[in-house]
Amino acid sequence: MNKLHFVGIVMVAFIMIMVASCQYKFLVEPIIPPPPPGDTTSFSLEIVPIWVAQNCTGCHGTGGTQPDLTADNAYSSITGMGLVNTDDPPLSRIYTHPLPDGNHYKKYTAAQATLLLYWIEEGARNN
Repeated sequence: MNKLHFVGIVMVAFIMIMVASCQYKFLVEPIIPPPPPGDTTSFSLEIVPIWVAQNCTGCHGTGGTQPDLTADNAYSSITGMGLVNTDDPPLSRIYTHPLPDGNHYKKYTAAQATLLLYWIEEGARNN
């Protein structure tokens, strides 16, 4: 066997070992079903915790970058800045900017984005 064949066999074997040793972890996000008719998404109990979980309040906190997403100020801040569009909820900036495929460096998970959109579609109440 000549040297070129040997190198080719070693390379193929190396590639096969590398591919076989790869491990993939697929994260399956929970699917959030639409709320039952008459039920509402709670701003204080379901929406504000999204910003805490994603550490949005690290930058968007009191005295930081606007909007202020801390629990006490979030509602007045996002509505006062016009970040919520109840006429066309999918165009709400508070929804679109941190989407999983959006341009903000902090991203909502798909489940968080869905929950936020439900809240806006329900009228974006301060509840």
